[in-house]
Amino acid sequence: MAETVEAGGLQFFFENRVTGSDGGPSLQVRARIEGPSIQLLRFDMFYKQPHYHYAPDGRNIRYDLDPLTVDDGIGWAIGLLQAKLPQLLTKAEYSVPLSPEATAAALSALPEIEAGWRAQKPETMAEAAGPEATAARE
Repeated sequence: MAETVEAGGLQFFFENRVTGSDGGPSLQVRARIEGPSIQLLRFDMFYKQPHYHYAPDGRNIRYDLDPLTVDDGIGWAIGLLQAKLPQLLTKAEYSVPLSPEATAAALSALPEIEAGWRAQKPETMAEAAGPEATAARE
């Protein structure tokens, strides 16, 4: 079940998701900018092709990771946020710089975000495809 943690003016939305023939843990970093919440960053730590995005709702700059070199995608993503959150938001063109207090609040929430993200029940490809696909294989 998807969950959201709000901290430092940001929403951290985490879930396990499936797209096509791949899937796995996914984390969106969102903020409200004049209206609805938009994705600033998304970390898709998929099983076959892990990757992350800057501004997925805008320019959508995507970087693939080598799955051979990333043993713990969730830990990798949380470590990157811990080390470079303000810089990541700047590259995603978030127009509102985080105050030192907001940055501290977001960073202090990362252990809770990581624990919640790890607790998400992985969705299998069969579950994502629905009961029709499962019945067709039986």
